[in-house]
Amino acid sequence: MACVRTIVALCCLLPALACSSGGGGGGTGGGAAGNGGAVGTGGATGAAGNAGAAGNGGASAAQALCASSCAAFTTCGVTTKASCQSDCESASTTFRTCVGAAGSDCNALALCYFQATAASDCPNGGGVPSGSATCSATEACQAACNTSGGGAACRCGCVAAASDSVANLVLGINSCATDMCNSSCTGAGSADCNTCFDTSCGTPRTACLAQ
Repeated sequence: MACVRTIVALCCLLPALACSSGGGGGGTGGGAAGNGGAVGTGGATGAAGNAGAAGNGGASAAQALCASSCAAFTTCGVTTKASCQSDCESASTTFRTCVGAAGSDCNALALCYFQATAASDCPNGGGVPSGSATCSATEACQAACNTSGGGAACRCGCVAAASDSVANLVLGINSCATDMCNSSCTGAGSADCNTCFDTSCGTPRTACLAQ
C-alpha cells in the first residue's frame, strides 16, 4: 500500500494509501506510502495555494462545502483527520471546485484528492489512478513495493496503474494504512507496514480485495 498526506486524516480529508498481497496463511497487507493519506493537510497542501478571502459569504460557502465534502469522504470509507474541514478551507480553489463538483460521488472525490497531492507526493510521476488495474492488484503492487524497498516512487506507480473506477477503494486502504500504521507505512515502507495493515485495516482491505 502507499500512503500520502491527508486532508482529512479525510483519508485523512483526503486519504492515505495501502495495499497488500496474498501470501501463505493470511496474506500480506500493503502499506501506506505514495499518495492517498488520511484526508487532511496533505490534500490541502497538495492542491497548492490558499484560497483568497471572499468576504463573509465566500467564507460561509467554503465552510459549508468543506463540511459536506469531509462528511462525504467519511461516508465513502476514507479515513479523515479531525482537521479535514479546516484543511479543505485552506486548500486551493481548484481543489474545492473539484470536490464541489464531485458531490457524493466517491470515485470522483478520491480523484480530486489524488490530483491535488500527486505533484508533492509523487514528484517523479504517477499518483493518480489512470490505468486498468483492480484495487486488489493495486494493493498487491504496493505491498510488493514495501517488501522490495521500492519506496514511494514504486507505490506511486502502483496507484497510477489503478483504474479510476476503483480510486475510492485505493484511497480507502491507503488512508487507513497511513492513519493506523503511520510509523511503518510512511517513507520507504516495510514488511511491517504490510503486517500492520492486514491486522488494522480489515474493512477497507476486504472491500478492496473484492474489486
